[in-house]
Amino acid sequence: MLKNYFMVGLRNLRKNKSYVIINTFGLGIALACCITAYLLLAYNIEFDDFHKDQKVDNIFKVHAHFVNTDGDPYQSISAPINLGPNAQMDIAGIQRFTRYNGEGGYVRSGDDSFRENVSFADSTFFDMFDFPLLHGSYQSFQELHTGFLSEETAHKYFRDENPIGKVLILNFVNQKEIKVIVGGVIKKVPVNSSLVFDLLIRMEHFYDIHNLSTDNWKDWRDPSTFFQVASKEQAPTISDQLAKYIDRRNKEKTDRTVSSYKLEHFKSAFDQDDIRWSQVNLRISPAPLVVFLSMALMILLIACFNMTNTSIAMTAKRMKEVGIRKVVGAGKRQIVGQFLFETVIVILLSLITGLAMSKIIVPAFVNMWELDYGMEDLNGLNLLITLLALVFFTSLLAGIYPALFNSKFKPVVLLKGHARIRGTNVLTRGLISVQFALSVIVLIGGVIFIQNTKYQEKIRFGYDKDMVLLVNIQSEKEMEVMENEIRRNPHVLQVGATSHSLGWSSYSAAVGIDTAEYEIRHYAVGKNYFEIMGLPLLEGRGLNLENTTDKEGAVVVNKAFLDKTNMQDPIRKVIKVHGVKRHIVGVVENHVDNLFRSREPEPALFYPGIPGEYQYMLVRSHPENLASVKSNIEDLWKKQFPDKPFQCRFQEDLLLGETRKTNANLEKIFLFLTILGGLLSGSGIFSLASLNIEKRGKEIGIRKALGASVENIVHLMNMEFMIILLISGLLGSLGGYVLTGALLDEIYAYHISVGLIPVFICALVIFAIGISTTTFTILRGARANPVDTLRDE
Repeated sequence: MLKNYFMVGLRNLRKNKSYVIINTFGLGIALACCITAYLLLAYNIEFDDFHKDQKVDNIFKVHAHFVNTDGDPYQSISAPINLGPNAQMDIAGIQRFTRYNGEGGYVRSGDDSFRENVSFADSTFFDMFDFPLLHGSYQSFQELHTGFLSEETAHKYFRDENPIGKVLILNFVNQKEIKVIVGGVIKKVPVNSSLVFDLLIRMEHFYDIHNLSTDNWKDWRDPSTFFQVASKEQAPTISDQLAKYIDRRNKEKTDRTVSSYKLEHFKSAFDQDDIRWSQVNLRISPAPLVVFLSMALMILLIACFNMTNTSIAMTAKRMKEVGIRKVVGAGKRQIVGQFLFETVIVILLSLITGLAMSKIIVPAFVNMWELDYGMEDLNGLNLLITLLALVFFTSLLAGIYPALFNSKFKPVVLLKGHARIRGTNVLTRGLISVQFALSVIVLIGGVIFIQNTKYQEKIRFGYDKDMVLLVNIQSEKEMEVMENEIRRNPHVLQVGATSHSLGWSSYSAAVGIDTAEYEIRHYAVGKNYFEIMGLPLLEGRGLNLENTTDKEGAVVVNKAFLDKTNMQDPIRKVIKVHGVKRHIVGVVENHVDNLFRSREPEPALFYPGIPGEYQYMLVRSHPENLASVKSNIEDLWKKQFPDKPFQCRFQEDLLLGETRKTNANLEKIFLFLTILGGLLSGSGIFSLASLNIEKRGKEIGIRKALGASVENIVHLMNMEFMIILLISGLLGSLGGYVLTGALLDEIYAYHISVGLIPVFICALVIFAIGISTTTFTILRGARANPVDTLRDE
């Protein structure tokens, strides 16, 4: 029977090559989009699968639970740096612990020097976690001055040489220099893992870099901490016993209060949006998954509906075939099976096409979002199950109605030619309406994100974002040497330094005023900061870093700070920052710090940073000179520090770089979906219009014989499609308005509002595409000679 299905199916598909080509490529691209969306879903589903279950079965990570001053709960996958060793000594059931942290630093080997994110862990790290070894021995990590490299990092520094025993020189803040010997190279691991590193060294070096004592509970650089417990059943008890460290931690760190510590299994899934801080990788948050899965589903629905419509259009040609099959004994099941089998053949061809296209679409998508994750990283069995489910779902969606429709007629009706297929019916009209409505939605999305890019470029940020460069530095010495050289450039207006800057690395913490606390953005800044950034002073003065009193007890706030705290006459008022009393010496204008976080001006304060912890040198120049100044600074840097890589960013790129990339990527995706959806919807309505003309050929002939003009016939035949497209435009406009607005709200806090005019124009464009297609199709039938259609009457 299957052989018969196959032979008949191939014979019919060969007769209708255009039908096969349209649906194969349409569904193929749609399936490629689904595979791309599945890539993101698999990233989460297969997260940490790299570690064998039996290896990490008893490993738990410490989650710190907080409630901010506004009453909102959140978590961090972190704990004070000394919690791990203390808990192992105090709490029964903890067999091992390891901490994991990161720090930016310069790494040098011979003439090669790069800035790397160096990771730190305890000596038990490789005892607790699985990492495939390419060279070296895990045992060597017991040596304090041994480091482990990823395969990619090893190749970057040592090419094809075996790096074991080679020396790397690491430079960190405070002029700390560490020499480590390469003890091992780790094979490439998937990026959808909690622990991914380029260079791993011992946690003791982290203490040394930041001059931390072994009893330090105050340092803000909390590592992620993992416990290996004797039994999983002990985890809740151990969580309860961690409460003994809460008072000590909260006494030392007053910026925010820990309410509890909880142990979560290493492979446990949780709401990513609740996590504010983590040294380990996290799964992709639900929002982008929903967005991209919805986009893939939309394009798949358009392709499936297109196949359904074209299948119905082909039904009229096979009425006698179905009648004969029924006469010779075929039942309803066999007829349904035959048509479904043919649908499955087309979908399998589409799947092959989709897999081939995914070789192009998936890498393009991955590069677009800088996600180092591809088809080769997927679990083969999971992918196979997903593809089979896609084939089943698509076959059912696209083929079930045509199959059931073809099987319902009696053979006598079919063979006498009394069975008639109307040009359109409620289902086909509905499918076409949904197709075009989805096309309107994706077009609206693309247009709105193009407008959003232009809108965000014109936002007034409240300071001179286009006049500032940020150069990465690690010490006061680098700052002093470069400042003396840079000031000689006549295009340089001012030079300064800072630890935090607008749009980069600020943090939120509680500030005390009398008995109340408020959540405020914090910036540790250096000399000349307000002048360089062009941040207007409204009251008082700026920070004088030459004055000891200002260094230890002054702070500048912005206008939003006064609004949030209802503070009047702020100058000389006292507030508590990190447990230290500081008096307000100035008030600056509000500024936009982050387009993703808040549309309203955020309350902020600026306090003197520690010179030894400055991360950036700030350079102010006129916008037209900024590029040449950057080039000059790079030349000076290479001359003064040939062993250290040069890193510099424009303040404008710092603020808008991520938004530009996000907007541009979504514009491309929506444009691609619009073109694909438009083509598929156009081919679907073309098939229905062609079927309409074929079924109403004699009617058209009679109308022409009685004097109807071509224009009258086109108008009459098009009326039905005009109604369908108007309904599509209305539904698509409403859906596009709501969904695009929701997507903007999900991505940005600061964005354009979805306007009615662009929505109307997008609906009009899709309407024009649809009506042009039907008009062209109907026009061919309307121009036919009535003699040809009426000669057999």
